Amino acid sequence: MIPPANGAIASTFRGLRHRNFRLWFFGQLTSLVGTWMQTIAQNWLVYQLTGSARDLGLVNFVGAIPLVPLTLYAGAIVDRFEKRRVIFWCQAAMMVLAFLLAALCWTGAVRFWHVLLLAFLLGAVQALDTPARQAFVVELVGKEDLSNAIALNSGAFHAARVLGPAAAGVLIAVSGVAGAFFINGVSFLAVLFGLFLMDVALIRRTGGGRESAKDLLGGVRYLRKERLPRAVVVLISLSALFAMPYYVLIPIYAREIFGRGAGGYGVLMSAAGVGAVIGSLFSASHGVGARKGAAITAGSLTFPFLLLAFAFCRSYPGSILLLVGVGFTFVLQNAPANSLLQELVPDHLRGRVMAIYVSLFLGLLRVGSLLLGGLAAMTSAPTALASLAAAGLLVGLWVRFRYPELSRAA
Repeated sequence: MIPPANGAIASTFRGLRHRNFRLWFFGQLTSLVGTWMQTIAQNWLVYQLTGSARDLGLVNFVGAIPLVPLTLYAGAIVDRFEKRRVIFWCQAAMMVLAFLLAALCWTGAVRFWHVLLLAFLLGAVQALDTPARQAFVVELVGKEDLSNAIALNSGAFHAARVLGPAAAGVLIAVSGVAGAFFINGVSFLAVLFGLFLMDVALIRRTGGGRESAKDLLGGVRYLRKERLPRAVVVLISLSALFAMPYYVLIPIYAREIFGRGAGGYGVLMSAAGVGAVIGSLFSASHGVGARKGAAITAGSLTFPFLLLAFAFCRSYPGSILLLVGVGFTFVLQNAPANSLLQELVPDHLRGRVMAIYVSLFLGLLRVGSLLLGGLAAMTSAPTALASLAAAGLLVGLWVRFRYPELSRAA
């Protein structure tokens, strides 16, 4: 039991009052450390196998391919079935994929096409798992603490982003990439046990039921009709296409621009994670929760601006500081956006709308990764990153004037 407390700290962590959310939060934190270790190890593995910026983008892209055909069905499944069970089996499937990649590396049999195939399968599982996880939070805390819980979830994700890359950098240097993939597989047990131990009676079931969930296009019609939710989806989707894939080029910055190895790569990724953790705690505070639109607008402009500055930075310490700012503003844009969208969407449509939101986010993020990798191969990493960061800044400005109601949203 979390002891009662007063003041800003109690307000920032108020979502942890809920037992089920505590199980979810700490299980996710453990698993996400492993996930970030795998992300770093997989990018490093691809770069070792091929030495190609284009292939780094391609691996991220293939995970988007299953999203398009599965999106509408995933949303209907999330609205129809118990989300806890859906998430449990998705997490178990991802654990198996992690162990398989570890085995391929340990035996020396791994090839680039193996990584592509496993990335495709992982994308198929994530097409169902991610909207289910997004829509599950409100069932754990209710709408009164939803904004805070989403920000804390973001904090867990980015705390793992600090710990995972740093641990991966050390582990890769000591024992190679296989250990990182194996530890990621083990880390899924924390989520599975957390889901198993939850008090089902405390879960606030939401969804449209079996009949309502048969309407596959309900989420599409809702977003076409409602401007404010549509503004959130448009902004985050276009930001995912242009600004968010920057991490694909960090291995190239680490090795070719700063002359660092896997450890330096881990430090750069962890720097963005530190900023994101600070941003998550800031977003969890009551003040940001009451001014979501202003936070989203500020983040959508400062995030690509700082990324543009990083693209041309040639100082390793300076780049670390810029990436802290990049991480902070990334969360300042995304955590309130997620919260605002879930608060606006009716309960019976939440799974379908979040499936559209997540599929556009993940799909365009991977398309952007492919675009960024290809552009870097044709020009250079700084030129490619600067070009897409500038496009992301223009998107933020366009949304600011096209949807002025977004900046005023509470």
